[in-house]
Amino acid sequence: MDNLQVTKLLVSSPSVLGLSAERTLKPKVKWLKELGMGDSQVAKTITTFPQLMGLSLEDNLKPMVQWFKELGMDDQQVAKSFARCPQILSYSIEEKLKPTSQWLKELGMDDQQVAKFFARQPSLLGLSLETNLRPKAQAMRDQGFADTQLVSLLVRDPRLLTSRLDLLTHRMDVLAAQGLLTEQSLRNTIALTEARFAARFESSA
Repeated sequence: MDNLQVTKLLVSSPSVLGLSAERTLKPKVKWLKELGMGDSQVAKTITTFPQLMGLSLEDNLKPMVQWFKELGMDDQQVAKSFARCPQILSYSIEEKLKPTSQWLKELGMDDQQVAKFFARQPSLLGLSLETNLRPKAQAMRDQGFADTQLVSLLVRDPRLLTSRLDLLTHRMDVLAAQGLLTEQSLRNTIALTEARFAARFESSA
């Protein structure tokens, strides 16, 4: 880590100063590198989520890696997921990860698809199942998408579930009103800014 990154770490989480370099900091850095992270990824992970340094290797971090591997992720996918969203390392396997994984399987995903889903969009693990993920899936069902179509949509583009519910619902309503709502059109338009979507579809609605 360079001086700027160290400064950022200490400003965002001064409690790190109270941790032992030999017993806590160095083992965590070594562990992250053993996962497959490069030096820059390790530095970014720690500065993005300094609370990582306070988590137990044996009680939190290693069980988390084991859970993802049992789900079907390889070492590279696990490392990339943690680098992209290190906050997931603090989530409860029993209260957060397993319920979300089970819900995706109930939709019809197999283990490989669930692993791919999490690897592509790990931040989704931080969303509430009851107040966020389920309502969005139901909104898509209400527009006529079957669960098999939901699986296809979400595996190909998990970003759909990171969109705001009101935005997702509005765009489906607009596309449906024009007879344009399909899996492909939803995937193609969900990433558009509100201005670009309005210019392309609402001006002629």
